[in-house]
Parts: sequence; C-alpha cells; structure tokens
Amino acid sequence: MLDTAKARLYDILNGISGDSVGQAVTAFIIALIVLNVTVAILDTVDELHQFSSLFYWIELISLVIFTVEYGLRAWSCTADEKYSRPKIGRLLYLITPFALIDFIAIFPTYIALYAGVSAVDFLILRSVRLTRVFRIFKVGRYNDAFETVERVIYARRNELFLVYFLGGIVILMAASFMYLVEFRDPSGNFDSIPKTMYWAIITLTTVGYGDVVPVTVLGKVLASVVAMTGVAFIALPAGILGAGFIEEFEKMRNPSRTSNKNLSLSVADEIRKFVSLREEGHITDDEFSAQKELLLGNSK
Repeated sequence: MLDTAKARLYDILNGISGDSVGQAVTAFIIALIVLNVTVAILDTVDELHQFSSLFYWIELISLVIFTVEYGLRAWSCTADEKYSRPKIGRLLYLITPFALIDFIAIFPTYIALYAGVSAVDFLILRSVRLTRVFRIFKVGRYNDAFETVERVIYARRNELFLVYFLGGIVILMAASFMYLVEFRDPSGNFDSIPKTMYWAIITLTTVGYGDVVPVTVLGKVLASVVAMTGVAFIALPAGILGAGFIEEFEKMRNPSRTSNKNLSLSVADEIRKFVSLREEGHITDDEFSAQKELLLGNSK
C-alpha cells in the first residue's frame, strides 16, 4: 500500500501521471514559481516598500510549500528504479541537477530569514534573498523544451569545449601582444597581462565599453584585428548550437528516419570490419559475402 502511494506521488510530482491531479499540481507549482520570481524582482523596487509585508508572507508560505515538495520528492524518489535503494538511492537523487536546483531555490531563503533576525548587513541580506530568482529554473522540470536544450548542449559539448578553449587561447594571445605594444601607456591600463586580459575579453566579445583603449597606432591596428576575430568567436557557438537544435528537431519529427540512419551506419561499420578481416586473410571471400548478405538482410 505504501509503495503504491509512493509511486503515485512520484508520478504526480514529476508530471508523468497524465491525469487531472498531476496536471493541477504541475500548474500550481509553476504558478507559485512565477509568483515567487515576480516577488523577488519587485522586492528590489524601493517604491514598493509598502508591500514588503505582503511579499514576506508570500515568500514564507511559498517556502513551506517548496520545502514540503522537496521532502516529498526525496521520499518518493525510491519509486524510480534508479533510486530504489532507500539510502544510496536518495543520496543519488539529491545530487541530480533538478534536486540541486530545488535545494538552491529554498535554502537561501532560510539563511535570509535567519539573517534578518540576526540583523546581518542589509546589502548582504538582499544579495542572499535575490537568489530566490533561481526558482525559475524549477520550471525546467515541467517543460520538455529544457530537456531539448540539455540534449543539444550535451550532444555538442565537445565542439563547444573546443571553441571556448580556442577562445581562451585567443584572449591570452591578444592580451600578451597588446601588453607588449601598450605597456608604456601612462594611463596604466596595459601595465600587466591580467589587466590587459580584461580589455581582450571585452573587445573579443565585441562589446567594447571604451573605458580601456590603446593609444598607439600599432595598438589600434591590433585592437581592430581582435574585434574582427570576436565576430567569428561569437558566431561559432551560435552555429554549433543552431545545427544541434536543427538535428534535434529533425529527430523529434522523424524518429524512424533517424533510427534507420543509425542502423545503416552500424551495418556499414560491420561491413568495413569484415573487409579488413578478408584483406588480412582471416576470412575467405565466400565467408565475407555470406556475412555481408546477412547484415544487409537484417537491416531491411
């Protein structure tokens, strides 16, 4: 009986029950998250200080609800086979991305409430309270679009790492060259490579605040080259992610075509292996032909 209730609660909280109760709970949690983020934003407006009491009670009630939700999720997670072991399973669940987001969404509020009683500096208190905005990431639990973004980033992680690694090298080289050209600048903006790296990052991302600028002709030429390089640096991640999203949407629209494509690639790899075995003399031509016909027949 308890296991059935736990499985039912797990399905409802994770939006996979498919019934009216699950949909109502999902809609309520999303509405509460949006309300909390709105309150966190409005709480920073001095003109709305007269509503601080209302904001406080909204946050307090929401904190109780989110804490109960967090506890119920941790309790019911053992209904999933991945977390079926009571102790180890719950520990594994608590370090999953969504569980960590749930924790970050509520824990700072407890700190803020305690700090308010202890009269901690208001600026620090407000900074802690602003972390409530992280609650918006809880919506990702109820939206398939977030899963699509996660799959695209994971699929393209190697390309993205390479791009940003190369970007780091470009930043270091630009800062080093600019330091060599401009280190005599009396303003002191380029008197060390760490200081110059700030200029390189700002220029490479094509923002160019204008607070740090070269004064020599060679420095201006170098700055122009770095700025032009920044255009390509920004375009590369966008192109990689764009291609990833197109591929993901194609998989969602035509799952059968994708599976057939993957199957064809697998068959081609197997045939190439048998070609190598034949060339090395491990199998005869007849054995190779038989294996090839078998693979092609299974792929139809």
